[in-house]
Amino acid sequence: MTVVSIDEARHRPDPSRAFLADLRRDIEAHPGVNHLFLARCATSPFARQDYRVFGENHYALVCVFTSYLERLLVRAPSSDAKLWLAKVLVDEYGEGSEGHDHATLYGDFLAACGSDLHRTPDAKVPEPAYRFIREHRRIVTEEPFLVGLGAVGPGHEWAIPKMFHAVIPGLRRAGFSEAEIHYFTLHVEQDVDHGTWLEEALAKFGSTHEARAQIRRGAMLSLEARHEFWSGVQRAVVRWRQPRAVRPDGAKPRSFFGEIALTAWDGSPRLRALEDRVAALQQRRRPTLREIIDQGRR
Repeated sequence: MTVVSIDEARHRPDPSRAFLADLRRDIEAHPGVNHLFLARCATSPFARQDYRVFGENHYALVCVFTSYLERLLVRAPSSDAKLWLAKVLVDEYGEGSEGHDHATLYGDFLAACGSDLHRTPDAKVPEPAYRFIREHRRIVTEEPFLVGLGAVGPGHEWAIPKMFHAVIPGLRRAGFSEAEIHYFTLHVEQDVDHGTWLEEALAKFGSTHEARAQIRRGAMLSLEARHEFWSGVQRAVVRWRQPRAVRPDGAKPRSFFGEIALTAWDGSPRLRALEDRVAALQQRRRPTLREIIDQGRR
């Protein structure tokens, strides 16, 4: 039997801390955090109207974030787990923002963009936001607790500061004041604190290989949904700026025959009208902002 001295044990790497350091690096390098759309926000001359499209797609995510935390709080297996969730909820409810919850702050940003979506609760939730919210509600409700914590913990708190660092320069370039973009700058500051609190909590939870695997799974599920979300927002901005533009390629270039077929489809007013009707039907089936917020309270 190998005997380990107290000094050797003290200097042996903590597997939980090593796991968290690796996870943070993987999150910061993930395509969902480094999406091409975010790079364009940082470097392209987007106007306020472009950020209106951005904001109207993003707003529903802000409105429902606390519902993920509330569901996990009920399911938390220990007081340590509840403590981190409770701390973040206090900030989300407005403790760190002069009593204004984060949806209210985002409403100020929307108003600066010329949008009244925050005053239109019966507006339909955009498709990219609906898919993102549906997946996260599934994660925090159906997956094991640590998978849910991985999604709303590392998957959000370690990802958002880097994503918003890309968005904020573009907002300033578009002429928004610091007061108008306070939601974004506040999150860069707050989520650093949240990430620090989270690391202390996860160092305790990630004591086994199974626990660490669940935390990582949750973070990766969240970031995959985030990548799809940013791709959807990018498509929405392109459609708004160039409604008749050539459709962007997907992951693989279209074949010659695929290009011919799509050109014929787009050149037919009847087929385009059919496509518009299908899109309108899909929109009617999506919940409104009011409905999706109420669903989170059940």
